[in-house]
Amino acid sequence: MIKWIKNFFCNLFGIKQCACPEDMDEHAELYLKTPESDVPVYTENPIDKPKHCERHLRFIKRCPDCIEVVK
Repeated sequence: MIKWIKNFFCNLFGIKQCACPEDMDEHAELYLKTPESDVPVYTENPIDKPKHCERHLRFIKRCPDCIEVVK
């Protein structure tokens, strides 16, 4: 049904459909997909690392213990 409507409007307005083959170019994969990097990337788990010292409920920038824990 949708194909019929599309063809009807294409014929009505004189729009030519692309004559390209359905399968992609053999080089399309190089342009469309990014290759995975061979270099391992270190990501630190934020759940495991404390964000402040034990004396506070949140990070205090003047507290030397908080600064030491974050480093």
